[in-house]
Parts: sequence; C-alpha cells; structure tokens
Amino acid sequence: MKNLSRAMLAHALAAAYPVVFVIGTFGVHLQASAQSASGNTGNTGLSQTAQNYQQMCNAAGGYFQTGTVNSATNNDYPNVTNYTSGKKRQGIPLSHTHIEITSAIDGNIYDVAIDNVFAPDYDPSSYVVPPSYVNGIQAGGNLYLCSGNPGKVPYAENEGLAKQGFDWVHTNCSTSGYSSSYKNGFIYNDQGVNLTNSQTYCYLWPSS
Repeated sequence: MKNLSRAMLAHALAAAYPVVFVIGTFGVHLQASAQSASGNTGNTGLSQTAQNYQQMCNAAGGYFQTGTVNSATNNDYPNVTNYTSGKKRQGIPLSHTHIEITSAIDGNIYDVAIDNVFAPDYDPSSYVVPPSYVNGIQAGGNLYLCSGNPGKVPYAENEGLAKQGFDWVHTNCSTSGYSSSYKNGFIYNDQGVNLTNSQTYCYLWPSS
C-alpha cells in the first residue's frame, strides 16, 4: 500500500511539474511582451497634453522639452522673460528673449533662447520682450517646446542654475514657401497658443 501511495504521489508530482513549468514560462513571456510594448509608448510620466506635443515634435524630427517656467527667484535672469540684443539682418534686429524652465522630463533646468522676430507682435524698433511673450509665458505655467535644430541641442551652459540650453524653438518658414534644412519648431503654452509661428520675417532666410 505504501509503495502504491508513493507511486501515485510520484505520478501526481510528475504531472504537476510540466503545468507549473508551462505556466511559469508563459508568465515570463507575457511579462517580457508587456515590457517590450511599454518601451514604445514614450514618456508615460508626462501628461497626455505633453505627450501629444511630443509626438508632434517627434514627427517633425525635432528636439522636445516640456516643463514649468521658472520665476525670477528661481532663475539666472532678473525676470521671467528677459530681453537680449542681437545682430541685424537686412536691418532687422535679431534679438532674443531668454527664459528658464524646469523640465518635466528629466528635472533639469534649461535656459531657452527664443527668437523675438517670430513673435506675432514683434516690433523691430522696440528693444523689449514682445508683449505676446510677456503675457503668454508666465511663471509656473507649462510650456511645450520643440527645437528645429536637434543635432545642436541641448548645448552646455554655465549660467548658474541652468547647465544646459536650447534654441530654434520657432517655425522653419516652410509654410511660407521657403526651403529649410531645419525642422519645424514651436512653443505652445497652457492656452494652446503657438507663440513663435509668425511668418512675417521669413524673407530674411530665403533658404537656410
């Protein structure tokens, strides 16, 4: 009887092991498949809005960043938006507005150089930050940025808080019929406004 019981137990265990093995293997396969699939969904830590803009930038072949605008007390500049002069092209000053953001992607602080000439209300005779930037870029607000020069950004900075920076966050003028080797960039704010899409001065770069 003992021998029979042992034989029955051995048979039961032998039958059970393949089931455990198959289930275990199947579980590992499912886990690996899930990990592989999740690796193609992008940065799932971002909001859906940020992911939508990220997809837009990726489709254009640009460099994407998103984050909150730093206040003057958490900034290497005296204000939230800061005017800096630049060279002239065909008599038009190519000034910039500098801001700093804290990235929602990697937590780093970035210095962003924004070309004023692509603001819809840019005035070449006024040496200040365009009003649309002042009103559209607020401390604590979210920005969604795409640089059309991905091979050159981000670049190293030594401002203090910001260790990296990027630029070319504006249109590449292709919708105005100009050819460009640069990608199409943008800056969208919380209100869904593209702040750097003016085509008025695209004639300054007939091909770039």
